[in-house]
Amino acid sequence: MKFKKQANVAFFSKYVREDGKFTITSVDRRVNGTLKNVFEVTDEAGSVIDTLPRLKDAKAKYAEI
Repeated sequence: MKFKKQANVAFFSKYVREDGKFTITSVDRRVNGTLKNVFEVTDEAGSVIDTLPRLKDAKAKYAEI
């Protein structure tokens, strides 16, 4: 399934899968003491399933599940 872009505010983007099962959100997190932009994958309930460094990786991994 494909992800569709829902919102675009500055550096924070939100993508939702067509069936609504997963959402990918761009967030800032501290990684080894430095602030990094990463992508969190959440399920329908809103709990974070995975955190990945690249949007391409997140889309590829959760498009087929």
